[in-house]
Amino acid sequence: MVDERGGKKTLQPKFTKGYSHIPQLREKLRWLYGYHPIVKTQYQLAKELNISAGTLSTWLTGVNYKDAVSVAPQNPDCIPTKHYRAFIDIWGLPAAILEMEDINEFKTALATFESGRGPWEKFVRTLPDDEALEIVVNGEKGLIDPDDKPDEGVLQLLAGDEIMLRIPNPGLEHGVLLMQDRFGWSSLRPNPRWTATEVDAELVFPRQVEGSPARFAELDAVGGMHRALAVFTREALPGSAMDVLRAQPIEASGLNHLAGFLQGRVAAGPDQCHVVSRRFLVSTARRRKSRSSVVMRTSS
Repeated sequence: MVDERGGKKTLQPKFTKGYSHIPQLREKLRWLYGYHPIVKTQYQLAKELNISAGTLSTWLTGVNYKDAVSVAPQNPDCIPTKHYRAFIDIWGLPAAILEMEDINEFKTALATFESGRGPWEKFVRTLPDDEALEIVVNGEKGLIDPDDKPDEGVLQLLAGDEIMLRIPNPGLEHGVLLMQDRFGWSSLRPNPRWTATEVDAELVFPRQVEGSPARFAELDAVGGMHRALAVFTREALPGSAMDVLRAQPIEASGLNHLAGFLQGRVAAGPDQCHVVSRRFLVSTARRRKSRSSVVMRTSS
């Protein structure tokens, strides 16, 4: 539809390469904020994406494209493609739901999906990203093309990168470390070869050998959003919780049992339980060139 406005024709919105369009995104956000446990406003969404509120506003409203005879909104209700995966993962929804054309169908699908979330997923979604859970990448950086720099916000790694996870102990006796990838959740500590949950000054994976070079674990070819979750407790986990962690991958029913247990510990106060979460994105698009290294690769 074409209008006459200010002496120029107002054309239909233009969408350009490098942006992913989500129909009626501004309207959909009103409903998404209502369901999300943390992100309730545009300001909080911008913070989650690690951008300014003004930048997010520009993404939502777009900019006006003008020439001598016409004006058209350009890229309204769009997210830059390189940020799109991180945006999708904030809501924990299939992209197909977010991209629905009909707003009423979207509302119905959203309500149905949210009602089906289990206790574990609801518990994890309340946890903000915390950089206290350090992700150490092995290898020195070489020359980096500016176009290859990671996106702002969620840390981006490549399949094949070697990493170490570590987090300072807040002063509790026991710790476990879980990881989520596209296949589900698994326990890094404890694991079949490293069953103890007692921790000293820090919780670390993979196991480090005193007097030896630092050890790193190699990320496999499973791309997508990952989440590391560290749980420190005053008392050792009961046998039922340990049985959940021994399953590889961990069953959804077991995670829901674990959620109820951890919520009780967290409610008892930080001197009884402390939980830290951090997400990172693994890309399989390109692999870095191999580099010489003095560290060991390990899956333990």
